[in-house]
Amino acid sequence: MTSRSALILLSGGIDSAVALWKMKEMNYDTYTITFNYNKRFAKEIECCNQISNLSESISHKIINLNFLSEFEDEIYNESSPLFNNKNNIPPNYIPSRNLIFYSIALWWAETLGIGTIVGGHNKNDIDSFPDSNTDFFHQLTSLANSSTYGSREISYNILMPLSKLNKKQVIEEALRLNVPLNLTWSCEKQEDIPCKLCRSCKLRLDSFSILGIQDPLSTI
Repeated sequence: MTSRSALILLSGGIDSAVALWKMKEMNYDTYTITFNYNKRFAKEIECCNQISNLSESISHKIINLNFLSEFEDEIYNESSPLFNNKNNIPPNYIPSRNLIFYSIALWWAETLGIGTIVGGHNKNDIDSFPDSNTDFFHQLTSLANSSTYGSREISYNILMPLSKLNKKQVIEEALRLNVPLNLTWSCEKQEDIPCKLCRSCKLRLDSFSILGIQDPLSTI
């Protein structure tokens, strides 16, 4: 395994696709991993397959996590700390999502001998999800480097190359890198056509509008 290998967490959306292309630009050999949890659209998973193939990544692994569901799909009792905060939590929040996802990614990276793990979280994510900030990933990186056999030979590094970019800036990077935006999918509500109403659709549409260009999915 080359030291210039990276494992990218691929969701099917714009951000993770841009993160993948940025690693390709830096001449990393790329591997991709996707998590298929409760109520994920088949279209999202297919988009991940197509994006990974088009990027010429060496392999693409899909992990089934059917026990995980988003905040709006769960019922919480009054003893849950989430119950009293339900009006402030994004509907697509999953408790400890990134702790779960990146622990599994580190498992696969250690198995393959890959030291660099990459996520596509942008500034908007960091503002909305507490497990997307840089402190969280610094601590997780430290843990990976102090508690695995792999760390005896590899120095693990979790990278967030989009952490200082908002959605508009991410799309600008996508255009610069010729990321296949027509293969990405952002809608949280349906998979035939974008609903244009959910948080992800609105953020995507607003960002394209600010740039004065048309979202390739708007013609669906």
